[in-house]
Order: sequence, then structure tokens, then C-alpha cells
Amino acid sequence: MAPITMNANLLFDAARLYETARNNADSVVKTLAAALDKDWGCAGNDSAGRTWASSYDPAAFSGVSGGTNIVNAFGKLHDLLAFTAVNHANTEKLNKTPPETPDPDPAVLPAATSPTFKGAFGGDTDPPFGWEMISSWLQGHTWPNGDPDKLRRLGTAWRTAAKGLRDASDGTGQAWVNLEENASEELPQALAQMDAVFTAADNVATQYENLGRACDDWAQQIEDAHRKILAILAGAIGVGLIAGVVVGFFTAGTGAVATTAATGSSAGAAVVTVLIAFDAAAALATGVTVAAGAAAIGVATDLQPLLEASPTQFNASTNAGGNSHKYVPPPKGGLPGFPNARPVKKVGPRYRQRWKDDEGNLYEWDYQHGAVEKYSKNDKHLGEYDANSGTQNKPPEAGRKPGR
Repeated sequence: MAPITMNANLLFDAARLYETARNNADSVVKTLAAALDKDWGCAGNDSAGRTWASSYDPAAFSGVSGGTNIVNAFGKLHDLLAFTAVNHANTEKLNKTPPETPDPDPAVLPAATSPTFKGAFGGDTDPPFGWEMISSWLQGHTWPNGDPDKLRRLGTAWRTAAKGLRDASDGTGQAWVNLEENASEELPQALAQMDAVFTAADNVATQYENLGRACDDWAQQIEDAHRKILAILAGAIGVGLIAGVVVGFFTAGTGAVATTAATGSSAGAAVVTVLIAFDAAAALATGVTVAAGAAAIGVATDLQPLLEASPTQFNASTNAGGNSHKYVPPPKGGLPGFPNARPVKKVGPRYRQRWKDDEGNLYEWDYQHGAVEKYSKNDKHLGEYDANSGTQNKPPEAGRKPGR
């Protein structure tokens, strides 16, 4: 067997970066689950709260599970790169005269399990003064007892976790620089999986942000419903709102009772209108949370071949992550389809090969599709293009930014 010209230390360094990413991401996911568990039962157990939570809770569970998959994917990349490093080191040792004693198998990182937490369904905020006065006219509707403050804390937890996952993933950038520049011909499978995990981590972080916005939006819907109901009750009782609390007393006497009943009927009908709209808002909001949950499940499917891989000392880079994600090395030099584009410095976190033309347009290499992503000088995505012909393959993608 001919020696493989590869600096094993570069692979060991890359493996250590993924070990750090794995540990950091594990802390992020556990902290997220703890925050979700602390403020559980805040969406409400009224009809609208039940509707919203019926889509949010499964999406939240899938999201945390998706984050755990990212943790384990980082761990698998550590194992893959560490075994590949030992493989290269031992190949060189065995080709020496006399042969040297080969290194033992490297340590394999432990698999993380998805942390448990309670869902958002449930609520314990008390109805305001005057609610009982109109309860007979509510047609079965109940007080929206979700807690906006707790929901906003959940939103913050999701956003913090999104940043934490991206930071963990971005910390592996130097591995890209070293391996692509020194071993792009030898490790296409490892590089393909590195690219797949980077993309998956970004996708999970995006879903975390979506779930965070969903929590904020639902908190606002609850507050709006509360404010409208309190205003109706204030008018019905005939007193003002002081610091958001309805204050008032009923006077004794038949006339007062009769007036209260008539007012209660009118107020009840108005509150029912508010609650019907509140129910409709809950139904509309489920689209976002369902999509977030489905996206997290999709990430798990994409990563499954890697997560199930068992790299060995002599089979560290063969089909370790399946064949669903490709690695296409960038062209050497310029882009035939864009002759005015010249190579420019790579930037993190992904450190993709880049070119820039005379007009300031930026071209970044898409390693999975073997094409270039074109951006304006203002970083606006202009679409995916064939590097050889300059033909546009895909339309612009809203929100896509260079460097990732």
C-alpha cells in the first residue's frame, strides 16, 4: 500500500474542534430544555390555548430532539476525523523501515440523549373581576389563561439556543480551512459530512428562531385578548381600569340586579366575539409551529446515516455518512462562466471558496451542488449559477447571506 501524504495532526486538530462543538452544543440543548421545563404550562388550557399548544408542543419536542441530533453529529464527526487521523498516522508508521508500532483506536465520544421537559399546554392565570357576571352568556368559552410573561421567556430561550448552536458550529471553521486546502482530494466523504452537519445545525437554529417568534406572537395574542376583555368588563361594570385591574362594586336591590343582567348579556356577546377571533388566531398560528417541527424531523432524517455510522481504524471515511450529501471541490483558479471574477479571501464561519467581479458581485462555492451562489455588492442573494456556463440554476433565496 502506498503512503498517504496527509498530515495526521491536521485531522486530530479538526477532531478536537468537533469535540468542543459537541460539548458546547450539548450544554446549549440542556439549558434550553431546562428553560422550557421551568416555564411549562403557559399557553393556556382554554380552547385557543389547546389549539396553539397542540402544534407547538410537538414542534418543541422535535426541536430539542433535533438539537440533540446536532450534538451527536458533532460527536460523530469527531470520531470520524479521529479514526481517519489514526489511519493516516498508522499507514505512515507501517510504511517505515522497520515498521513502527501502530497507534491504538481513538476514544469515541458518548452519545447524548434528548433531555425531557414539560409542554406549554396549560395555564393558571385567574379571570378578572366581573368575569363571573358574564359567564352565563359565554357559550362555553373560558378565560384565556395563558401567561404572556412565561411565553416570552420561552421565546428568549429559543433565540439564545439558536445563537448557541450557531456559535458551536461556527467554531469548527478552522477544520474547513485545514482539510480543504490540504486534503480535498483524499477526504471527500468526511468533508461532505462536515458540510451536511454545518447546514443541519443552521437549519435547526433557524427553527429555534421560528419557535421563539411563535412564543412571542402567542404571548401578544393573549395580551391583546386580555386587554379587549378587560375593556368590555370595565364598561359593563361601569368603572375604570386601574393598573390593568377591574375595580368595582355591585349595589344591592332589584334594579341593580336587572341592570347588571342586561349589561352582562351585552358584554358577554362582545367577549364571545373577542374569543372567537382569538380561537381563529390560534388556528392560524399552528402553521408556523407545524412547519418548524417538520423541519427538525427532516434534519434527523438527513443526519441518520452519519448518526448510525461506526467508523473504524481502517474504514473511517467510507460511507460513514451515506451518500445523500455530496462534496464537490471548487474549481482551481477562476470561474469559466464568470471570467471577470477573481479569487478573494475566504471568510467564516464556513470559509467557502469565493470570487468577486469588477462590479463587486460576490460568488461563493456551494460544495453540495457544485455551483456558485451569487450575491450583489450589498450581500443580496441573486441565485445559484453554473460555474462553467454562467447559467442561472435556481432563483434568489430570501434571507440567504454569504459566509454561511
